[in-house]
Amino acid sequence: MEAFVNYINTALPDEDGSKLLFRFKKNLLEEMNQRAIDIEGTGGIHDKKVISDLIISEHEDLKAEYKEYYDKATSAERTKRAVIGNVLGSIAYILFIVVLFLGISFLTKLWSYTWIIIVDGILLWVDYLLLLGVRKLVTLKRIFHVFARLLLFGAVVVFMVAAFLTVVALTDVLHSWLIVIAGLILAFICDGIFASATHARLALLHWILYIPIISVFVFIIIGVLGILAWNIAWIIIPLSLIIDLIIIIAAIGKNKKDKMEVEDIW
Repeated sequence: MEAFVNYINTALPDEDGSKLLFRFKKNLLEEMNQRAIDIEGTGGIHDKKVISDLIISEHEDLKAEYKEYYDKATSAERTKRAVIGNVLGSIAYILFIVVLFLGISFLTKLWSYTWIIIVDGILLWVDYLLLLGVRKLVTLKRIFHVFARLLLFGAVVVFMVAAFLTVVALTDVLHSWLIVIAGLILAFICDGIFASATHARLALLHWILYIPIISVFVFIIIGVLGILAWNIAWIIIPLSLIIDLIIIIAAIGKNKKDKMEVEDIW
């Protein structure tokens, strides 16, 4: 119907070179014409002006409709470009670390050290992919956040393993394996912060579970490094349980206070 064309062009003036706008108008016009045919086919309304007015009233805010269409279309295009960029970038990166490894190895003949270039290079690439996954999952519904947390945990551990292997390859530092233990501590802390920041339902419970686990790892690090004697350092573990108890009491008190405030309002 001509009324549809006039309405669409009035609400959405043409833009030079805008293929998206042209496509939106074309699809919308086809949809409105089909809607008119469907209404006429029911036999309830025969007046074309009434039909056109009815259909136009169903699209009162074309600018908002076009904005939604534009956002979806450009978002899909950006995602496509990002995927292609990451694939090409990954290929270029892997080729670079291989060439770097071979170049340095042949020049220095230190093959017993240069292997770390390949291993850490791949681990850091995996770390990057895991963080990309976290970034994507965070934008989805809350149900997917648990997978984001798993990827984040893995990313922290992978990074610390890369750091550990670097120390092993290049130095003779005693007890370097403690870097992995420190990585686990950092992973649990990052997961707890993530849970709290995203307001996960059981965020508090996770902290209550993580604090004793972290205390065990801290106990191992302190004992191995000789910062405190083993028979003194063990006190860290029962202290973590006391901290848990304080957190639980504070949470119960807060819940009671919130409940009383709600009751006072009603």
